[in-house]
Amino acid sequence: GEAWTEDAAAEHASIASFSRFSLDLLAHGAPSELVQAAHDAALDEVRHTRWCYSLASRLDGQQLGPSALNLASLTVHASLADAAAAAVAEGCVGETIAALIAQRSAAVASASGVVEGLAAIAEDEAQHAELAWRFVAWALQAGETQGQVAHERGQGSVREAVKTAFSQALSGGLQPPLDRTATMTTAQRAQWAAWGRLTNREWTATARRALDGVIAPCADRLLKRA
Repeated sequence: GEAWTEDAAAEHASIASFSRFSLDLLAHGAPSELVQAAHDAALDEVRHTRWCYSLASRLDGQQLGPSALNLASLTVHASLADAAAAAVAEGCVGETIAALIAQRSAAVASASGVVEGLAAIAEDEAQHAELAWRFVAWALQAGETQGQVAHERGQGSVREAVKTAFSQALSGGLQPPLDRTATMTTAQRAQWAAWGRLTNREWTATARRALDGVIAPCADRLLKRA
């Protein structure tokens, strides 16, 4: 229940992240289809939040829900380069990993309603990741035409920002959730899996496969094509 409550809070925060992302898109003149997709993604996160809190409530035996969200640090990125770098970290990397984690979690789950819920989340997160990749591809192209203006303003290029963001993500260490399984018995680990939870080893292995098998080659192709 505690683990699912933490995930619910993260999904709740993602609503705000996609709202900010939509403002980034508007601020930098992104195509309207990307703006619409960003708003659709925020609504997906509303569903995810409700589902996670519902599952947490089911496990905890009491009604749980979101609290007030601190938005003090949530600001629109001033430059296209900064917006693209954030999309790399939060979308191309974060959402891609989230999709594979949810897919893997659905594969080990067996509790009623959990498999279906996680499978739906995995599909949504994959679409969110695709949206981020589409925006970064657009930003790289737009950045070519805006490069001189950015240079005159003392701003780094979009390509440099994107390349750095991918490099940092691929070389940085992974941060799995709090390990609650270290002292569990075999029977307890089976229950943990039944409710759609991965061990830290499974989480890390899945995230590493996402980085090495999906994100790294896609980033390489994206930067070569741009």
